[in-house]
Amino acid sequence: MTWLQDYGLVFDVAICVLLVTTIGYAMVLNRKLTELRRARGDMEKLFGEFSAATGRAEGGLQALKEGSVEAGDGLARKVDDACRLADEMAFLVKKGHEIADRLEVSIAESRKLEREANGAVGSLSKQRLHRAPMDITKMDKKPLDEPQAPPPAASGEPVGGPVNGIAKLAKKRLSRSDSELMRTLQAMR
Repeated sequence: MTWLQDYGLVFDVAICVLLVTTIGYAMVLNRKLTELRRARGDMEKLFGEFSAATGRAEGGLQALKEGSVEAGDGLARKVDDACRLADEMAFLVKKGHEIADRLEVSIAESRKLEREANGAVGSLSKQRLHRAPMDITKMDKKPLDEPQAPPPAASGEPVGGPVNGIAKLAKKRLSRSDSELMRTLQAMR
């Protein structure tokens, strides 16, 4: 048992060292808890600001969702309008091409009729040159500058119909803008 008495002192010293260490840790822990209590107000303020910022962010997201829905609806309406206008434009372009084709055919026919009429007038003037001179007093009193109507169309259209009307238009000199329009329409074909 003597050895227990000798070691008892060592155990007491070890227990004292452990107690001093525990007291030191307790003091450090007490200081940190005091700082934490002081910072508690700051942390509550920080958590309050964080909560308010989160609420504002949720409100902003909700407003963004509503705005995107409205913008999407507006965009869908504009796309629908654009598609409708594109369809209308395609229809108008198609009709414009049809009208240009009809005009081109009509102008070609009127030019053909004009050439035939000019050919007939040219052959008449050649015949007049080869005939005997006429007495000027017996001639008609019609002015020579008056345009003569082209002969009836061989295609069976009535005299004075649309071909003759176009032939009259073809006899006129086209203005510069009209001739540019015709060139453009022919280029588009």
